Amino acid sequence: MASFRLPNVLNEVIHAHKNQFIRPTKPKNGVGAFVFPCRKLVFNYCERSGSSKSMMEYLQKEAIQFSRNNPQIEVVVQPRPSKHPIIRAFYTNGHQKTKCVRKCTVDEIPEVVKSLRDHSGHKLRKWNRYVISDTPSVRGIYSPFHVKEVHSISDLKD
Repeated sequence: MASFRLPNVLNEVIHAHKNQFIRPTKPKNGVGAFVFPCRKLVFNYCERSGSSKSMMEYLQKEAIQFSRNNPQIEVVVQPRPSKHPIIRAFYTNGHQKTKCVRKCTVDEIPEVVKSLRDHSGHKLRKWNRYVISDTPSVRGIYSPFHVKEVHSISDLKD
């Protein structure tokens, strides 16, 4: 059986047409599974500094439980000599956020860790639109106050 072979120019046109509809997919929430925004937390502290005292207490008492409760987040503990203690969070969108915890007590550090864990990684900005969408609507947002005629169920019974 003879195989049919297209000319090179026609073959390139067909491949270009196929690739036109193929879009690269990014991990997105709601498509298959939930993607946690925070991927890694790095705890930096100094072993000799007095400002790192509460951080070392937190690492000894509560950090292990935090890492067990959040297996989706990589937890790294690194010494940082002669520097103030910081917690650095890395997010799936490529951004990172750093918080200095030198004046925090042992009770305040879990709140800082929780805020870094729950942050989306996006920069804070003012939202001017009510709806955020990849495909905005041409008609706009529906509102019942823009309807000219008001219908009720009693109108349909007659």
